Amino acid sequence: MEEYVHVPSGGEISFMAVTLKVSAEGCLACGNRQLLYVEGITTVGSVCCGAVECRVIYVPGFIVSRHCKRDEASGHPVSRVEPVTDPATLEEVKKLLFKTFPSSLFLLA
Repeated sequence: MEEYVHVPSGGEISFMAVTLKVSAEGCLACGNRQLLYVEGITTVGSVCCGAVECRVIYVPGFIVSRHCKRDEASGHPVSRVEPVTDPATLEEVKKLLFKTFPSSLFLLA
């Protein structure tokens, strides 16, 4: 299990090579569990070739405990999530995401 600090709309989530500007957050039913997702925009490209904004769906995982505490540094709610690691479940999640968000890039924790 991992902890996910919720970022409000307009905030940013930074990964190793990508910064995601958050536009929305939600849950999708996947089997008998709730899949937490964050929708946002990132810019990809380069100085020589130009840049374009891409819609990205970030999936921290399945909700185990929603808003169970507050992050001390930011004051934002924290949820406990279970990352999607099982190969069969991962395929199910990918199909759900492609059906729900057909023209987006996906990041799975």
